[in-house]
Amino acid sequence: MVKLDYNSVDWGKLWQQAQQSRAKKEKKAKDWDNRAHSFAARTATSIYTKHFLQLLRPEAHWTVLDVGSGPGTLSLPLAPRVRHITCLDFSGNMLDILNKRAQQYKIANITTCKAAWEDDWRQLGIRPHELAIASRSLAVRDLKGAIKQLCCFATEKVVITDKVRHGPFDPGAFRALQRPLQTGPDYIYTVNLLYQMGFLASIEYIRLDEHPTYRNFEDAMTSYSSMFPSINPDEKKQLKKYLQSITTSNQNGGVTVHRQHVPTWAFISWNPNERNL
Repeated sequence: MVKLDYNSVDWGKLWQQAQQSRAKKEKKAKDWDNRAHSFAARTATSIYTKHFLQLLRPEAHWTVLDVGSGPGTLSLPLAPRVRHITCLDFSGNMLDILNKRAQQYKIANITTCKAAWEDDWRQLGIRPHELAIASRSLAVRDLKGAIKQLCCFATEKVVITDKVRHGPFDPGAFRALQRPLQTGPDYIYTVNLLYQMGFLASIEYIRLDEHPTYRNFEDAMTSYSSMFPSINPDEKKQLKKYLQSITTSNQNGGVTVHRQHVPTWAFISWNPNERNL
């Protein structure tokens, strides 16, 4: 019988090794700049946001640091319920959309800063907040370093969300295109690393079991095509055929996609000041 020494397992290193298979697929700032408008439109009425805020239970005195904020998917609906939000993102186009929306909705307690995980946030004028959030934005090479950074900039609470298994990817679509589905490490690596670092994290789950609705079939295709950055014309035909097989039309002209696999995210939170070492 082989005895496993759990304490000798380096979960940060294991995470890096598992992440290497996706190294060539990492999206750069310019990729998100190009996708900013379509992404913003797709997430404007996200059911994910509703579930996230229910689990977060915001407090009015909080200042919030939203790392990887995108176009304000969380920050815009969260702003009326907290004192102030600072949004970080390495995509300037995402932040431009966020600022325009904040102005449109007359939200005055959001500030933005163009920054990446690798940047020195203090040099950019960022100071600790009561809450630090990294929602679906842990596309980093050094997970342990990212966790330490979040803890340095949160005085009361840190919240991250990480994918469970395939996360937002649809295995059926990958089978239709005869492509392997390599999603990299999921939340279990993150939870084990937190435990190894001495943080007793709480874990809840966001199951997006409501069927997503799009304005039209073209929007649904755009969303699904984003799973395949280098999709070719033949694959696009196969994807369209697959999507048509799981899509129904609505009376208002929209379409609903009925996925077999429910996208699930782990909502992971901890107190950065409490370590069980």
